[in-house]
Amino acid sequence: MKGSYHFRVKSKKVLFEFSIKRNITIIKGESATGKTTLLHMMYEYLRVGRESGYSVTTDADYYVYLRREVGRTWEEALYPLKDTIIFIEENNHFVFSKEFAEFVKISGNYFVLVNRSPLKMLPYSIHEIYEIVTDGKHTDIKESYHQLKELYSNYPVAENNKMEIIITEDSNSGFQFFSHLFEKRTVISADGNSKILDQIQKLKTGDILAIADGAAFGSMIENCLEYFATRVSQRISVWMPESFEYLILKSGLIPSKELSDIFASTSDYIEAKEYESWERYFTQLLISMTYDKTYKYSKKILDSYYLQDKHMQKITETFPEAIQNLREEPPETCPTSTN
Repeated sequence: MKGSYHFRVKSKKVLFEFSIKRNITIIKGESATGKTTLLHMMYEYLRVGRESGYSVTTDADYYVYLRREVGRTWEEALYPLKDTIIFIEENNHFVFSKEFAEFVKISGNYFVLVNRSPLKMLPYSIHEIYEIVTDGKHTDIKESYHQLKELYSNYPVAENNKMEIIITEDSNSGFQFFSHLFEKRTVISADGNSKILDQIQKLKTGDILAIADGAAFGSMIENCLEYFATRVSQRISVWMPESFEYLILKSGLIPSKELSDIFASTSDYIEAKEYESWERYFTQLLISMTYDKTYKYSKKILDSYYLQDKHMQKITETFPEAIQNLREEPPETCPTSTN
């Protein structure tokens, strides 16, 4: 399954409108924000159609799992589904299991999970974590209008952060690039996105910039931000591009007529059954585009082509402005890890 799918869910009083474009979408929020109402409307329309008093307009096949049915497990309900967007209500604890994570990986379906707790078994994007908000701008409709709002779209917040220490999740090509790019700073590898917070906690002094692949950092972002808020004497920012490979492709460094179309409608190119996250797609895309070139890309060892100053400059131009400036404004001191 691939592509972006639009939903318009309507009753006489409320209207929900949103699009789903990746294999995993998370809807968060406190009670009484509309999560249960949305799934209930979709479920009843799926069950009895217009007799429900609701309407669901979409270009996708969908299924709503509210709770375990008598005599049928979640596996029996979900495994037969193909090319379907599966909505799962909160308080279904199987979504935290290894078995469910494996099903998500191999099924090829899209999943919309209503859950307030991080789902650490799943690699979901920070750009696909939403809350339901009421929009008062639509004065041309009678219903209360609700849409999904991305929760973590405004990062990095780098105000007054000297970014003396750079922490990367990557221990290979990405780490090699950032070490070369920011050679006047301290650059440390966390050796995996799940270890970024552990590495930050070891550093007692010095402002920090953490760089993580946003395409698979969704389950870690909340714990990180909660911890950052407690470090009043140390500024910590996190930058979450899709992936290091995405930055290279976005820079224009690799000649391709196809890339502009891919970036314009990425979801149309990424088959959920083949790629667990967009990060994996962009990695494979970069490898395939350069496999017969002198600048062949490898995840483990970065070719010197990418470390030439003019090429690093092109890649750097895809960065947020605050991070672009790091090359020209080294701090007076660069503290090191306390581990």
